[in-house]
Amino acid sequence: PITVIFSEVVNVVTTAGTPTLTLETGNNDAVVNYSSGTGTNTLTFNYTIIEGHSNNDLSYNSTDALSLSSGTIKDLALNIATLTLPSNSSGNSLSDNRNLIVDGIVPTVSSVSSSVSDGSYRLGQTIPVTVTFSEAVTVSGTPQLTLETGDNDAVVDYSSGSGSNSLIFNYTIAAGHTVSDLDYTGTSALALNSGTINDAAGNPSTLTLAAPGATNSLGNSKDLLVD
Repeated sequence: PITVIFSEVVNVVTTAGTPTLTLETGNNDAVVNYSSGTGTNTLTFNYTIIEGHSNNDLSYNSTDALSLSSGTIKDLALNIATLTLPSNSSGNSLSDNRNLIVDGIVPTVSSVSSSVSDGSYRLGQTIPVTVTFSEAVTVSGTPQLTLETGDNDAVVDYSSGSGSNSLIFNYTIAAGHTVSDLDYTGTSALALNSGTINDAAGNPSTLTLAAPGATNSLGNSKDLLVD
């Protein structure tokens, strides 16, 4: 809730339109509708953070950010309210009164690769598979990555990396596994398995991977023969 406080009691009429407040939220600013407060000196605008919004100290976008939008804001004598807001970061502005960090940026998978050299790997050897995200993520539980390893695919548990942007899944080659160029099974091969992968703000990560063999996939990044 964003509250705009006037010097006296005001009434809001929304018959023809609803007053709005425009907030600075990154590439796409948020236009927030008036919610409540008519008959008082405090009007409330309820802002809901959506994907893509970001600001390290939430503010409105200008001194003209409060708009009637065909509505009205008047005092009891029907004088039209002056809507000019304090300059950002000045006294009585939103960013001066509150330090509100907005993070609507959802982590995504940037690439999948491995720290081992290209080459052939045999029964019992371990290949660490690195899933790199667009930002640091925190892991709870045991997410899993399913690799294409022949008749029996390998379901590999998360091993380490929480708090960074790179998560490690240690794959140990088992009897019967064989593939000429190791890759995962598909774009949905990374699964939470009842765990979580979230950024510092708590936004759940998008887990979609590049198509097997495509740019930024494991098969494209490395040439790993499993026998």
